[in-house]
Amino acid sequence: MPEQNQELAARLAGIQIKLDQLRAADPALTVFGSRTHKYRLRPALPPKALSELETHLGVELPDEYRLFVTQIGHGGAGPYYGLFPLDSHDPEDLTQPDLARKPFRWTEAFNPYDWEDPCSHEDVWCDDEEDWGEEMDDVDADGVDEEVVNAPRQIILGVPGALYICHQGCGIRFFLVVNGKSRGEVWRDAQNDDAGLRPECDGRGRHLSFLDWYESWLDDSLKATS
Repeated sequence: MPEQNQELAARLAGIQIKLDQLRAADPALTVFGSRTHKYRLRPALPPKALSELETHLGVELPDEYRLFVTQIGHGGAGPYYGLFPLDSHDPEDLTQPDLARKPFRWTEAFNPYDWEDPCSHEDVWCDDEEDWGEEMDDVDADGVDEEVVNAPRQIILGVPGALYICHQGCGIRFFLVVNGKSRGEVWRDAQNDDAGLRPECDGRGRHLSFLDWYESWLDDSLKATS
């Protein structure tokens, strides 16, 4: 086994221990969202099943995530309301294979609604010049229409290179960058709150990978229940 995979395997073993500790420490399910998943993961994916799902998405998933879903579990216990499985039908999962195949070009926080026209600013947002205009026909002169203020925004600004992995509620979602400059990082999609997109970071501002992000949730939850 390559040295990197050995390190990841050791880290995954530590994560499994922490998850077991958290399940034992919080039988009353007091941590936010835990009543949904009860600290249980779905069974791990066989490699063949993962390969088929990657073919469907049109991308090879980052190593940390691939090892997690094939060795630890596939959906379930995780931050907020838990992890989406790759075959999720949850309406909060906004993953779009056609968009996931496109590159995510950003490395720092940004807000698409600061752009006058996302289609001219970044061609990844629209395949057709009419896409943005058609959606914006319902927006009034002040840029706001109460009837389209929520769901259509997500349709307008589907995120390229994104695999959505969980949601916090209130339209706040988290995605793993699977294609592009920030591949392997977890980002927050807060477009529903007009807050744009930003990488998940630690206290020093370091961008978090999937295992960083997951383990941070475990550590914070263990502290909260101790």
